[in-house]
Amino acid sequence: MTEFDCQETKRHVHEFLHNELSVQELADITVHLANCDSCESDYDLENTINGTIEKHCTEMPPQELADNIMARIRAIQAGEAH
Repeated sequence: MTEFDCQETKRHVHEFLHNELSVQELADITVHLANCDSCESDYDLENTINGTIEKHCTEMPPQELADNIMARIRAIQAGEAH
């Protein structure tokens, strides 16, 4: 098992919430969240934001816009300049 530190956990909290990680990564982050108040707070905030978006934003964006946004998010996560 690879232990996730705070930086890795916070970096992957969005994917964690959307079940976009491997089974092992999900388990590792779950363990970290159970033992880290700071990361749990970030998780709670992200979860609240996602719930608000789901509740109030019912229109789907054009697929091209969604693809561009996801590509930019992945580039930032990979360490490219903002």
